[in-house]
Amino acid sequence: MSEKPKTARSYRSSVVDDNAIVSINLKWLGQILVFAFMLGWGAWRILDRLENLEEQMLFADEQIEDLLEKHMAEEQIKREELEEKVSFYEKEFNINPLSWGKRKKKK
Repeated sequence: MSEKPKTARSYRSSVVDDNAIVSINLKWLGQILVFAFMLGWGAWRILDRLENLEEQMLFADEQIEDLLEKHMAEEQIKREELEEKVSFYEKEFNINPLSWGKRKKKK
């Protein structure tokens, strides 16, 4: 008879060599499988969240670029209007005191 008794919880394979017997506890096997499944599921969830975050970042970048272009166009229009006003006031009201003498000489 063999030295170790056969138990209900273990699976014993056939003899690989004269001195080697492969034996694994079924409880450990179950725990290893559950642990591997949980690791895989956790990694899948993390990767899924990262992909969603990347998509949201790309969408946010596009929105920011659109808003920047819109504001830059509005700012350009306002600057042109201000330049027109300034040039009008410079022509109408001569604020430069150095040019006051020139005006009197021309008359």
